[in-house]
Amino acid sequence: MSAASRPGKKAKKGRQQGGFYEPPTASAHILSLSADGRRLNVASQHIHDQHLGPSEIHAQAAFPAEDLQQALDNNANPVAPIPEVIEGVEGVTVIAKPRAKRYPASDEPLRAWIPFRGEYLEEALRHEGRGLARNSSTCARCSEGTPTLRCLDCAGGEMLCNACMLAAHCRLPLHRIQEWEGTFFKKVSLRQLGQSIQPAHQDGSMCLTSRPGDEGLTLITVIHTNGLHLVNVRFCSCGPEERRTAFLRMSWWPATALEPRTCATFHVLRQFHLLNLQGNIAIYDFYRSLEIATDNTGLEDIPVGVYVAMTLMVRQWRHILLAKRAGRGHDCTGIGGTPQGGLAVECRACPKPGVNLPPGWEDAAVEDAWLYQLMISQDANFRLKNRLRTGSHEDPWLGPGLAYCVDEVPYGEYVVQFATQEDIRTCSGFAALLNALTRNAKGLRATGVISVSCRHELFLGKGMGDMQKGERWANIDYVLASAVKGTGVRRIMNSYDVGCEHEKGFFVRAQEFPELISLDLPRDAWVFVVPKFHVSAHKPECQGMFSPNYVPHAARFDGEHVERLWSFLNPSASSLKEMGPGARKETLDDLCAFNNWRKTVKFGEQLLRLMVEALPEATVHRNEFLAFDAKLRRERPNDVQQWEEMVLAWEHDRRGCPSPFTIQTRDVTRTEVRLRLLAEENLASVNDTAASLETGPSAFIVLGLDIRAAQYVERKETEQSDSAMLRINLQKRLAALLGKLRKFVQLQAVYMPRLLDPLSPPVGLTILDVDSFAVVLPSDVPTDRRLEVCGSHTKLPDMEDQLQYADACDALESLRHSLRMRTCYNQDKIANVTGQVPNTKARSLQESVDQAVKNAAARYRRAREAVQRLRGPGAWQESLRPLLDSDLIGLNERADGLEEGLVAYADEHAHMETQLADAFEVKWSLMRQKAEEYLAQTIAANRPAAAQNATASGEVRAGVVHVDIDVASEVGESDEDDD
Repeated sequence: MSAASRPGKKAKKGRQQGGFYEPPTASAHILSLSADGRRLNVASQHIHDQHLGPSEIHAQAAFPAEDLQQALDNNANPVAPIPEVIEGVEGVTVIAKPRAKRYPASDEPLRAWIPFRGEYLEEALRHEGRGLARNSSTCARCSEGTPTLRCLDCAGGEMLCNACMLAAHCRLPLHRIQEWEGTFFKKVSLRQLGQSIQPAHQDGSMCLTSRPGDEGLTLITVIHTNGLHLVNVRFCSCGPEERRTAFLRMSWWPATALEPRTCATFHVLRQFHLLNLQGNIAIYDFYRSLEIATDNTGLEDIPVGVYVAMTLMVRQWRHILLAKRAGRGHDCTGIGGTPQGGLAVECRACPKPGVNLPPGWEDAAVEDAWLYQLMISQDANFRLKNRLRTGSHEDPWLGPGLAYCVDEVPYGEYVVQFATQEDIRTCSGFAALLNALTRNAKGLRATGVISVSCRHELFLGKGMGDMQKGERWANIDYVLASAVKGTGVRRIMNSYDVGCEHEKGFFVRAQEFPELISLDLPRDAWVFVVPKFHVSAHKPECQGMFSPNYVPHAARFDGEHVERLWSFLNPSASSLKEMGPGARKETLDDLCAFNNWRKTVKFGEQLLRLMVEALPEATVHRNEFLAFDAKLRRERPNDVQQWEEMVLAWEHDRRGCPSPFTIQTRDVTRTEVRLRLLAEENLASVNDTAASLETGPSAFIVLGLDIRAAQYVERKETEQSDSAMLRINLQKRLAALLGKLRKFVQLQAVYMPRLLDPLSPPVGLTILDVDSFAVVLPSDVPTDRRLEVCGSHTKLPDMEDQLQYADACDALESLRHSLRMRTCYNQDKIANVTGQVPNTKARSLQESVDQAVKNAAARYRRAREAVQRLRGPGAWQESLRPLLDSDLIGLNERADGLEEGLVAYADEHAHMETQLADAFEVKWSLMRQKAEEYLAQTIAANRPAAAQNATASGEVRAGVVHVDIDVASEVGESDEDDD
């Protein structure tokens, strides 16, 4: 079976053909059993090799020569290979497999080129001379003049005389000319040869209305892709009155509107524009390359002030191109009548009333309203800062608010009202958000930018603004409201790193928005989520409420697309930091427009890929959910009905109902217990001698638990330390652990003063005693002597009991996490890892996770045994059960070994207890949401056709792609021949 047809395997991409003809070749694989019959030996033999005859191959291979001849005949004829059965091995066949022929020119191109270096060098030197014209004494065109000139930009390098060269370049004044001096070529310009151009007579004819001689000539500096040129220009009354217009009609961009003396060709502006957008080439580096192309020796005089003129022309070029591509040249109001955000490239895939939404979309049913929702995300980028250099008067902005950056005047007036606002107090642990008001803003005009983008990774018009000091609500609110103002949609899904906090006061602040950014959307039409990557850093209650994995109708929306857009803008951060305010905003607008257009032209490929990926997943997840749901409905119909009601209630009111996607844990953690015990110790520390010590009784117990865990790890490391470096690192860790042990012994004398001699620690401790030293805690002392040993510290056993129980809960959670990690590593290795080196690295990761599983299991068993000794039998044993080695397996790993996966696992545990029922409730909710998520993705990727033709069942009846998802009516039944 090939890799393409084998289920669960990816077909490897073949090597692209480089234009070479590669005839079909073949190789034979000989399979045979070992002597003991337990191994299968494989031997390969190329059968296209014509250097070996049949008799020679017969001596090397384990099959007859006539069989090889038959294989060669089959290889010569492009027909399907015929399997041949090997004698003595039942069911084993040999099949000739085509193999691509190898060519040195394509496999090792540089090594194949080395023998031709001399020829390449000779041909390169040939261009330094006259070539075929060395024996010619007359011009090849007029047959009269002496051919001493050649053009570096014309093809062929033809040698011409002076008159023919000027005639051939009457419309090409920016070509580079060289003159032969007998033994070498020297640089000479067309102006020096006597050329002058007339903008109104580009055919080279002389106008009678122009002034003759040098009096009518104007020296113009022209910037072109091959360098800087000085050109004589003769104006006349035949053309347009304004010289700037004459230059523009020649595709020369004048640096000034009045009496221009410097121009840049459209070609060089277009070339720099693309290099700057795609390659982040700074204008200074680009201009310096043009100067070097003009004179690489530094002996010529370069015109002064050309660089400054170049920067101005580039800014004008950016602005005019934005207006041109937005259609402002065909609008009677021109650029001056452009509305705010009118120059932005809009997303063709997002819902836009009057463009891609069907009539009556406003009256869509509640279950279909999500088809017309706008999915956006905002974020702050602190790398795109700007230094406080020139002001807006010295460096004006040509298009304030016309594209992506908001107009600074109303934006600044709004933000200044909240100059002392203290906000962004979040449950997230990201330091960038917690330190919103502590950003270093000294010497900076802007500490970064805030941007809003749609789910298709396009920047929204009027959706970018500067931050003056950190990430404050005032900046976020204004930019967000400005971006969605005028979109006309009735529903918005908004992703933000701290969406859980942003939602709380957003609608209260929205009531005070100015008219320019006022919103008319009700609160229930605005859904806040936290991006999938960032949500893991939030509190568990925020994860269940704001994760896009759980929010209905989010499809495969991850909310992280704005982060991917930063990777496009960040390479320009160093240039943007030094720019003036106007140049910076124009460059940001241009970069955003370039990104939006590149994403737009790829919509066909991108949306099709998303839908092709989602369609099979939608079928798989729906079938899995229906099978799981039917099994549970037969066994526990009341529970399933209750779960369904909980999910629907949560979807209707996410804040008022508990999340059905998270298990409501009732376990305590060691940190919570220790904080509570420390608070109790502080209250009881008055007149207590122990309070004067560096650590209290709870810290004594925690230190003992940490030492035990470290001893277990060090023992395992000692067994596996087979190299000198590992043993050195082990000795360093043991030395640090020895210090903790000595401190523990001192505290033990205080908190367990009456410990008997047989259990008392030795007087002196060395590094050799670290692994074997017995850490004695109250749980290790017999029950009848425990209070006696602890002396006056009668609460010490109870403290250990609470800490040991919490430690067992922590270990159990760590064990679950490690098991999930092991499952993910195993699945990833099977699906994606091939080759010896990647497999070795993957196996090392698997071993580290396996060790984490063992460490967590040992920690849990130690803690449970201690609780058993402290409490004795009781109700606590229902939550902390004995952990067997057979229990160290993930849920998916257990299910993979059964025929029906989760269905069979649910049947095995049909009579579920409360904790297991909670787990299956979450699993049922997640599988239901996943099925709906992929179904929504298939529809969203096919928008707008899907938005007009989607039914409640999820079938796309008309549009780009027609798909029918067939789900078996009887769950558990499937085709036996399904491959």
